[in-house]
Amino acid sequence: MNMQLTFEDVASALSLDYECVFFVDIETNNYEMFAFRGKHQKLELKDTRDFWADTKVNMEAVVYPEDKKAFGERINRESLLKAIQDDKVFDFKYRLMIEGEPVWFQMKAVQARSQGREYLIIGVNNVDKRERERIELEKKAGKGEVFGQIVMALAERYDALYMVDLVTDHYALYKSERLFCELSVAFEGEDFFNQLQKDAMTVIYKDDIPLIAAGLERESLLRELDEHGMFSLTYRLNTSTGPQYVNLVAVYADKNHVVISVTNVDAYVRREQKIREESSANYEKARRDDLTGIKNKNAYGEFETKLNQQIQSGEAPEFAIAICDVNGLKLVNDTRGHKAGDSYIRDASKLVCETFKHSPVFRVGGDEFVAILRGSDFENREKLEHNFVEKVKANSESDKVSVACGISVFDQAHDKNVSAVFERADALMYKNKITMKGGRDEIINTIIRTIGARTTI
Repeated sequence: MNMQLTFEDVASALSLDYECVFFVDIETNNYEMFAFRGKHQKLELKDTRDFWADTKVNMEAVVYPEDKKAFGERINRESLLKAIQDDKVFDFKYRLMIEGEPVWFQMKAVQARSQGREYLIIGVNNVDKRERERIELEKKAGKGEVFGQIVMALAERYDALYMVDLVTDHYALYKSERLFCELSVAFEGEDFFNQLQKDAMTVIYKDDIPLIAAGLERESLLRELDEHGMFSLTYRLNTSTGPQYVNLVAVYADKNHVVISVTNVDAYVRREQKIREESSANYEKARRDDLTGIKNKNAYGEFETKLNQQIQSGEAPEFAIAICDVNGLKLVNDTRGHKAGDSYIRDASKLVCETFKHSPVFRVGGDEFVAILRGSDFENREKLEHNFVEKVKANSESDKVSVACGISVFDQAHDKNVSAVFERADALMYKNKITMKGGRDEIINTIIRTIGARTTI
């Protein structure tokens, strides 16, 4: 798989939480697997061309029989992508047969983007011990009882859990020692919502106080619970090591009680932020020309695709294409070396960008640039083209870079795609290249003066 995003680095970052991570190309279904520990390390993949087909085969071979139906319904391309589209994160528990015994696993999946392509990042972790503890506690606790709700919540390893009596606003706080032991929060109180506003001033990170104050205002919270059945919020707490992200989830325990759980998700949130930043940086890097710093051919391809979609839908804006080609780059490279040639290209790029300063400019070849003229550049295109020609003339007289240019306007009545406009502009550019400055010999003489070469043509 040809992926700009360094999946090995991402997989390494995820390895603390998952024993196995899959990267699936959504368009082609190709995938890669990184196994860190557990039984997945022994998996031998002979073919990674179709993740969904392999998953179906493995389901029949190793998924616990009672879980096969649910697994098949949820772990398929259409269902999983829809779940991610709806909820952003896909989360599913199931059992695999390991050495003749069912073992619980948890799968989480998110969608990522790299170099204009969409990928699934799927993490798999062994949660057998935790899930068996939860099931055992569920058997012992009555689901309809408030105490049962507390036990179930604690079984999921929450860092803190509030039980709020909506009749009296009395509350009790159950907490672990992982996060809340250092925070000045009361274990029990008589007025939860007022106490919350007071605690927020010292416990909540200052930038997130307005978020908590608005989200956990009594009437606002109850309205969310009545309309959606659940309220969730991610914010930061003050700790001795700095702000840490936590996730708060509120649900009704019964008609008179609300359960509010708080979980430390700092590592997860910061890992996601890092992945997004790295993915974004790699994505932008893949769309930039290393030599000039402007957009490259990949970026032009994406831009062209969007314009074609607008043309097909009849929503294309007014635009023109300017094609600019550097004169004599090969001669510069041959007589002065590629370092001088690189400098020559950068000078050409600067000339094009300064002329069409309100339009996107792309380097689409070694010596070719494309500008998509829009807005004021489109309206003033004739003046800009004249200025460009005059600048090139002045450059020839002062031994500077020479560039040919051709501009063509999109004709909504006849042009079916961007290529039609591009081809006309390309033809005009070549016509300009031949005729400018009295023809080819004058161009060559200008380049020779520019590079100071002593040679015979």
